[in-house]
Amino acid sequence: MADETTLPILAKSKPHRSFRCGLIIGILGFVGLMAFVSTNSKPFLLNKDAEPIATVHPIIGVLSHPIAQDEAIYTNQEYIAASYVKWIESAGGRVVRIPFTASKEELRRIVMSVNGVLFPGGDPDPNEQAKYLYDLAIEVNRNGTYFPLWGTCLGFEWLVQLTSNNLKILDPVDAQDVSSAISYTNEESRLFSFSPSFDALTKAPLSAYFHHLGITTEHFLATESLSSFYKATATSLDRNGVEYIAAIEAKEYPIYGIQFHPEKNPYELGELANGNVYGTINHSYEAIMAAQAFSHFFIREAKKNHHRFPTTDEEIKSILWNQATTNAMYPALESIYAFDPVN
Repeated sequence: MADETTLPILAKSKPHRSFRCGLIIGILGFVGLMAFVSTNSKPFLLNKDAEPIATVHPIIGVLSHPIAQDEAIYTNQEYIAASYVKWIESAGGRVVRIPFTASKEELRRIVMSVNGVLFPGGDPDPNEQAKYLYDLAIEVNRNGTYFPLWGTCLGFEWLVQLTSNNLKILDPVDAQDVSSAISYTNEESRLFSFSPSFDALTKAPLSAYFHHLGITTEHFLATESLSSFYKATATSLDRNGVEYIAAIEAKEYPIYGIQFHPEKNPYELGELANGNVYGTINHSYEAIMAAQAFSHFFIREAKKNHHRFPTTDEEIKSILWNQATTNAMYPALESIYAFDPVN
């Protein structure tokens, strides 16, 4: 892959080349450019941000969730789906766990040691720890450190709930285990301008949704605390044709939320006992390329700060290199990291 901050230099025509040759090349280039443009595409920003890379191998803190026995009862153990770890590692990142019940002191220590935070999908409402992480990410950015916060599925919903300060704000939608296309809005987007691979998501049902709550476009636009803080950059439709927000990004901070699961396209490959594939997850080339582009964007954002652990030994012990995985939640999740709770 080409360096993120540089462009290939196009060779100039040799002085002895004929005018006809130059004209043909020019026409072909114009035709190619026009063929690339689509009515629902964001322009691919070839001029990447010129900000220097502060951290070559960023570390992402992923919040572990309690393992649910059903929708209301949780076990004492916590987990992180291994697909999130693989998704982050595929773009050159590393992962440490953020315990769901960690103290504020521990949360601050972790945030000051990592280069970004991910709120994953799952089941519970945001707890005090999630609120503290959200506030801390904004505080760090306001103090001049570029620090990304990313929410996937439930993590997206948490961003909506925490920003609006309303746990009841979400709307019912029929989008559990469905793959849908997205539609770009008219908002300029740092995320969707990162790669042309995202355009495939607007042309086919590639994005994997596993949620029954969301926020409708109408509701989002009518909620000042949300529409003033975020850009709604993409929408989708549920099974009944209800339009809801599929992607948001903060206007002033590197905070991003997507309602779908890019980590599932390449890394959740569960099968049922009869051999059928679990769920409606799309595993096509286009879906996986877009999934990888999301992770590369997030990791590129995380490279923009200097956070690191106080010692190399502490860093190595924290990274999920030595943690075993289990298939206890298969086939819904191919493998997970399971943890004892932090008291």
